[in-house]
Amino acid sequence: MGSLFNRLVRAGMRHGFKRGLGGGSQVWLAVGAVALGARLLQRMASPGKPVIVTERLTPGQALIIRHLRPGE
Repeated sequence: MGSLFNRLVRAGMRHGFKRGLGGGSQVWLAVGAVALGARLLQRMASPGKPVIVTERLTPGQALIIRHLRPGE
């Protein structure tokens, strides 16, 4: 389902802006704007990339891992 949604959004943006800005169609421009809004909402809702840290520890060193809420 996600792949189909992504293809529809890409097609909506491509055709919407091409035919809206280039062709002067307000309907296609609105389609492009809605598709762009859907893409932005999708990106804002995604959890993002995981943080990966690699650190070499020597004997006697310790590593403490904490998860804090934003703003703490």
